Amino acid sequence: MTEEKPDVVVAWTQGDTTVRWSGPAGEVEKSYELPPQDVMAWRENGETLVLVVEAINDAPFTPSDNAVVYQADGSERFRLHPPRELLSNPDDVHGFYTAFPQGGRPLLVMVTRNAGDFQGRIDLETGEIVDTNTWR
Repeated sequence: MTEEKPDVVVAWTQGDTTVRWSGPAGEVEKSYELPPQDVMAWRENGETLVLVVEAINDAPFTPSDNAVVYQADGSERFRLHPPRELLSNPDDVHGFYTAFPQGGRPLLVMVTRNAGDFQGRIDLETGEIVDTNTWR
């Protein structure tokens, strides 16, 4: 079950290389070499989580595990791996592009090379991406 409002306040603007959030667990700061693609916080199953979709590695044929779910205190809960089985060539699944709040939780968009994009949700028990569908 999801709740309406997370108990953290995220301070990040697209283009910034530093993501900050504050809440009951304290102040957190995460810095990145390249600006993240997207950042969002949500509350689910009684806990607040922060998703950071990092910049995609744009080197040719280099898949990116470029999304991280953090606990409110800044500790890493999962580094997300886009499902490589979406396509017959697993190297064609490039990485995560963005995330949208939908129904109070993130809907992640994964980009592929020349095969269209996919969407999916995070399974908070396993850290896997589930409920994948074509994005378009």
